Amino acid sequence: MNESTLLQRLLYTTLEAKEKESVLGKYIQTILPGLEREFALVTAMGGLKGSFAKLADQSLLVHVLNGLIIAWNLHKKLDEELSEIEEKLLCLGFTLHDYDKYFFSQGQESPSAHQTSEIIQRCHELAIKLNFKDFWDEWEIYQADICYLAQNTQGKRGSNLPPPNWEKTEHKLQLSSYELGKICDLLAFADIAVHIQNPGDIRIDIPTTRNRGKTLTKYLDDLGINAQLVYHRLRDSRGVLTNYIHNAFVKFAEKLNWEPILFFANGVVYLAPKETLTPQLSDIQQEVWNTIFQGINDKNQRVNGLESYFINGEVGFIRGGKGVKIAPLTREIFTPAQLICQLPDVVKENVKNLKSIATSKRLDKITLAREERERLESGVDIWADRLAEFIILVQKEFFSGNDEFITWILNTLKINSNISLEQTKFQIGGVNYGWYQAAANFVAQTNLDRHPDSEKFLEFFKFFAIDLSKWAEKNNLLPSYKSPTYEAFCEYLNQYLEVFTSEQNSANFVNELEGYVNSKVKNQPICSISSGEFAAEDQLESVVIFKPQQYSNKNPLGGRRIKRGISKVWALEMILRQAYLRATPGKFEERQPVFLYIYPAYLYSPQVARAVGNFVDKLDKLELREVCNQWSDANLEIWELQNLPWTGKASKAGEYKDTYYVKFLPFVAIYTFTTVEKTFTDAWVKPAFMALALPMLLGVKVVATTNLEPLYASDSEFLESVRLDNPAGFWNLLGLSLNLRLPELKTALKRLLIVYKVHLDAKSLPRDERWRSLSSSVREITTNVLNIFSLVKEGLRRNKRDSPTDKQVQQYWKLARIWVGDNEDNSKNQNAKSSLSKEICNEQKFKTKNEGKELMDSITLLVQQYRVFYQTSLSDSSYSILLPVSKVLEVILKVPQEVVEAKEVLIFQCAGQLRDALERQDVYKRPLMMNKKLDYPTRQAQELEAIHTFVKTCVDELFHKLYDRDRALLQENVNRIKSGAEFAYRILTLKEKTETKGTKP
Repeated sequence: MNESTLLQRLLYTTLEAKEKESVLGKYIQTILPGLEREFALVTAMGGLKGSFAKLADQSLLVHVLNGLIIAWNLHKKLDEELSEIEEKLLCLGFTLHDYDKYFFSQGQESPSAHQTSEIIQRCHELAIKLNFKDFWDEWEIYQADICYLAQNTQGKRGSNLPPPNWEKTEHKLQLSSYELGKICDLLAFADIAVHIQNPGDIRIDIPTTRNRGKTLTKYLDDLGINAQLVYHRLRDSRGVLTNYIHNAFVKFAEKLNWEPILFFANGVVYLAPKETLTPQLSDIQQEVWNTIFQGINDKNQRVNGLESYFINGEVGFIRGGKGVKIAPLTREIFTPAQLICQLPDVVKENVKNLKSIATSKRLDKITLAREERERLESGVDIWADRLAEFIILVQKEFFSGNDEFITWILNTLKINSNISLEQTKFQIGGVNYGWYQAAANFVAQTNLDRHPDSEKFLEFFKFFAIDLSKWAEKNNLLPSYKSPTYEAFCEYLNQYLEVFTSEQNSANFVNELEGYVNSKVKNQPICSISSGEFAAEDQLESVVIFKPQQYSNKNPLGGRRIKRGISKVWALEMILRQAYLRATPGKFEERQPVFLYIYPAYLYSPQVARAVGNFVDKLDKLELREVCNQWSDANLEIWELQNLPWTGKASKAGEYKDTYYVKFLPFVAIYTFTTVEKTFTDAWVKPAFMALALPMLLGVKVVATTNLEPLYASDSEFLESVRLDNPAGFWNLLGLSLNLRLPELKTALKRLLIVYKVHLDAKSLPRDERWRSLSSSVREITTNVLNIFSLVKEGLRRNKRDSPTDKQVQQYWKLARIWVGDNEDNSKNQNAKSSLSKEICNEQKFKTKNEGKELMDSITLLVQQYRVFYQTSLSDSSYSILLPVSKVLEVILKVPQEVVEAKEVLIFQCAGQLRDALERQDVYKRPLMMNKKLDYPTRQAQELEAIHTFVKTCVDELFHKLYDRDRALLQENVNRIKSGAEFAYRILTLKEKTETKGTKP
């Protein structure tokens, strides 16, 4: 397959080998690109105006693609398989079923349901655009069948079901009523399903004005599919934890023979056997808990669980000045014996101070005989540090005040003759220095390889820990094991997880109220994130990824001392983010993270869910310079962004990646952008671009925020396609809303790419994009569109170039035209879409649009007028090209005020001095004077008239109208006017040359 778009590549990889050669595989190869181009920015639901505007956004691309795949998956459940022709009709019928919405977006009305000939004609137009021919050579023979299916998808409003009505056209139905009816039922099920915004909408026991669950169940019965619809959902979204719960439940549901068919941000709808019963909550809790910590390992997926990150010491531990510390959660995940056994790996991972061995410093603080100190010097080693920290940690956690432990250590290490029990207890500042002396004794006498990564020493270390745990268990020296985190997790699932049609526990409110009241107890920690919903404990630096609380004694009189804590559930979320987002405890804020929370637009079909999951997992860090260059090289076509190298190789388990899972289904997918020693503007540049591009390219909805917690549990909680929460200042300077609906995305994305492109070309350095000055660039462009040309000139001067290339001239002129909302070189559909484009521009209220376009038009008119009497080579200097404009502006700015007040006098004054300047130029620069077919007086009169026309326009349009006779304001804008005029001159000259050659400009 020659993949051409991002969505094609992603979807194609989700198909099994047989499906790639199926009708669906060919559909993705041939029709999907056209579908993206024509439907991606057309609203199926939502939008700016109309009855759907009160609903959340859903693009026609997502609506059609998800619905088609849902119908495709469902048809495999039929007792009688569809023929290949029926499969093709299923695909094409659903593709066109909302043709009326597409043509409405083009400003065209659709025919009524009874106008079958007109329907077929209209659908034929759209079919050509969508490349039906490459998908199916014989599609035109079945035009009536395709249109019948498209018109009768739901069999209600707007339908025309009687087949004889379709026989009145020149195109005849090829399939029987029974065959068409079966496909209509499949399409109806899919079309209803893609309107669902919440898994609970399929419940049939809740009375609603439109019970979709009953309707979908009826279609299943009509199709003879012996199954029922069930679901699971969570009533909140916390990020990594809730995504893990969803994925774990999907795996659990497989054992129940539940097949997922609809994926939402907050749950899944399944097809389940008729006799299905609601599973026991205790079974779900245990299964989900095991999956979170042990991972998934089967023939389709291999996903590391959280346990592996603990064992490797990557999370759950932190090393400070007094050695390695254990997070409370770590003690609750592993039994004491398990924890002791895994500590050698943890200590090796965390103790890496090769250039500053702690043992040496500790020994210097202990009073030792000179001979003894010299003997121990050979034991000063990184392994001595590791062994000492291991013993100190284990003693503190499990054997505090137990002399049997000390004796066992000395005897096992065979150093009891070199150091006494009392010597091991020597402490300074709360650190047991005696164990460093003991460790140095052992290392000094051992024959083990002492390389920092020595496998032999680590192997000994592990056996030593295992022996210790066995000895402790045998003598009943270890504390009993319990896991309050597991209990809190089970209570969380009890309150938040809804499965099938089970009712919520009536005691939930009582439990929540009790937790809230307890959190208000004086000096009791309250969870910073969940605001007292669950019992909290003190925040520890080994858990939280934000900065610790800065305490103060400045508390309100008579008030309580607020003590910031963290609940068990959110502590688990923090640990998961440490593992999967590489969020360093206590320091993650310093990297200024910006989170992209990616939501489905209503829902995902299974294949689309896997495609989006693969995208997040394999997303490469795009360079915006590359993005802008590819966009400009593609004639500023937004759709060219599909061909960027968005995805790279999948990350290995445990490898650094700014994603939250490997090969998990997305639900609310998370992608994190971080910076190091950069500004807030740097942090937001890429997220802003991604937030605008992904809804258009993948049909998802995106929230970009610096907030650790997702702002919404599902996309139904916000109507827009894009939401930006607290972005950098350049966004507001652009005049863009923080909340963007689907029709606004293309214009917003173009404006963003324009400022990125201009900034990179004008102010960046080869290895420094200088995004910190982006706000300055945006302010200049939004203040005056001519600053685009001034900035380009600035970049040219910095690169020691005199003039732009022809390609640059064309690109930047088009950029400026797009910026002011007047893309004169727009696509072939511009006329059809002009009314909609005006509506969008008016809705967004871009401040610079009208005045910017007026200014561009005025500058273009001036240059057109002076090119009548003055033309020079593009290779000449800017001074030569701009001679007429420069001379007129110079006169306006220098003449006395009384001349300025007398407009006619000013015009004659400017015209006279410009004529004198032209007399000093080479005659070949004066086209009117070069026309030897006319006598000299006639040529002279024509030139004078052309000069007068040009000067009058300068005074009337530029000085009087645009700058309101304010010479100070005109002076401030002289360089901008000249830059714009130079580019206008160059673009007009290039167009003239192109037209002379007889080709399109």
